[in-house]
Amino acid sequence: MKNQTSNHHECIRIPWNLIGQIVLALVFFYLLGRLVTSLSFAGKNGIDTQATQAISSAEIFDNFGFKVFDTKWNEATWAEIGSGSQIKQLDGILISSREVGGFGGLVAHRRKWLLSQINYVDSRLMLNSDIQTQAGDIGFEINPDVDGNQWFIKCGIQGGQGKKAASILCNAAGGFSTTEVNVPYDSWHLVRFEVDSDNGTITFFVDGQNVGKYVPQGISESKNAEYSLILDGSSSNDGSLTGFYDYIQLKNR
Repeated sequence: MKNQTSNHHECIRIPWNLIGQIVLALVFFYLLGRLVTSLSFAGKNGIDTQATQAISSAEIFDNFGFKVFDTKWNEATWAEIGSGSQIKQLDGILISSREVGGFGGLVAHRRKWLLSQINYVDSRLMLNSDIQTQAGDIGFEINPDVDGNQWFIKCGIQGGQGKKAASILCNAAGGFSTTEVNVPYDSWHLVRFEVDSDNGTITFFVDGQNVGKYVPQGISESKNAEYSLILDGSSSNDGSLTGFYDYIQLKNR
C-alpha cells in the first residue's frame, strides 16, 4: 500500500520547471509585442498616439526597412490623407500608386514643426516609366494645411504618358518654382530643400546640385505657422502612375 501511495504521488507531481518556462516565454513574447508596437523610425523613441498627447516636433527618419510594417506603413509615424492612392511599404521602399485623378498620400502623424525648427527635408524619389495618365507626380512638402491652401514648400518628381523622361521640380507658395531637372524614369534621385531660418531662405538641391533659392514674402507669418510633413501623389486624370520613396527625413536644427 505504501508503494502504491508513493507511485500515485509521483504520477500527479506538478511540473513546476515546465510551468515556469512557459510563464517566462509568455512574458517574453508580451514584452516583444509591446516593443514592436512602440518602435518607430520617427524620432528617437517613437510616439504615443493618444489624443491627449501634445504635438511633437521630433525629427523624422524612415528608410522603410522594418519588415513588420511591410504591405502597410508604420502607423505610429504616418497617417493617410486625401484619396485614391494605394500606398504600401515593401522590401525597404514606400510605393505610391494611383489609378484615378486627384490627390492622396501620407502625413507625419501627430507631428508639426515651426519653420525655425527645420534644418532640411530630403528623400530619394523614383518614378516608374509605365505611366498611363496624362500627368502626375509624387513628392514631399511642408504645409501648415494638409489641403494645400496655404503657404507651402514642395519638391517632387513628375511625368506623363508619352513623355520620354521624368522631371524634378520644387515650388512654393507665391508662384516660385525651380527650373525643371530632366531625369530618367526608373532611377533614384535625391531631392532636398534646406531652410535658413535666420533670413528665411529656402535652397533646393537635386542629386547634390543647387537648383534654386527662394526668399519667401511675409516670412513673419510663415515663421509662426506650424508645418506638417506630407508625402503626396497626384494625377491629372484616370490612369496608372507609380512612384517610390526611400530614406525620407526631416532634420531638426
